[in-house]
Amino acid sequence: MIREEENKQEAASLDSLCAALAYAVGIEPPACSAPKNEALAAYVDEALGGEKADRLILYNPDAIAAWISEKYADFLAPVTECTEKAIPLQAVMPSVTPVCFGTMYTGAQPQVHGIQKYEKPVITIDTLFDRLVAAGKRVALVTYGKCSLSRIFLERKIDYFHFETGGIAAVNAKAVELLLRDEHDVIVIYNGNYDSVMHKCGPESAKALAELRVNAHVFAVLARLVETHLQGHNTLLGFAMDHGCHEIDGESGSHGLDMSEDIDICHFYRCYKRKEQGGA
Repeated sequence: MIREEENKQEAASLDSLCAALAYAVGIEPPACSAPKNEALAAYVDEALGGEKADRLILYNPDAIAAWISEKYADFLAPVTECTEKAIPLQAVMPSVTPVCFGTMYTGAQPQVHGIQKYEKPVITIDTLFDRLVAAGKRVALVTYGKCSLSRIFLERKIDYFHFETGGIAAVNAKAVELLLRDEHDVIVIYNGNYDSVMHKCGPESAKALAELRVNAHVFAVLARLVETHLQGHNTLLGFAMDHGCHEIDGESGSHGLDMSEDIDICHFYRCYKRKEQGGA
């Protein structure tokens, strides 16, 4: 859960995350990645006793700002109660989904990975997914609809589970199935429900906050499955959003500006250390 001293950490750029994830699983970071986030790397070293994670499970909600995480901490309690390390970060500009996820999984600034506005071309530079595949890792990307993650990382030798219908229910059901099968080294799961409702109704609307609660409970289910079904692995689990949001006129919501509400985010992580057969 969040500790007071972690709340005082200076936020690093989102571009520092990619190399830290690569470090956690013991592979080379993408060619254009910024240096690793030292706070996350140090946590992984401590939690796993110097070992590397052989499972990486990343839950990517959309648009959950740091100010939302703080103001509505009770709604995110299922997340903070099952994680150990909070990592404050700052999204890149413009703070929109394809730009930020492009940086998250390349470690590069937008002008380097090539997406500098709300558009969804396939990224052609080296990515975390490319490094994972090169290291022999099996990767699953679970997405739905027209979301950015379903498009900007195509053309890699990874397993794409994309749902044109069914929304996050289909995504989350597949995520559970994949966790139980334990055939993938890395699973990335996208849920854009909070973002979609936030845009229509505002970040603090009852409908948006209900979706925030959904995100928290879905993540808690995934955490429980990691704890009970991946005991033979060192696993890093993360609740890792792309950017924040703010309210605009008309009681709706938006993002994309160079302002704290849109830029400041806080990721939450936990390592689960392998339990030897017959161990506690």
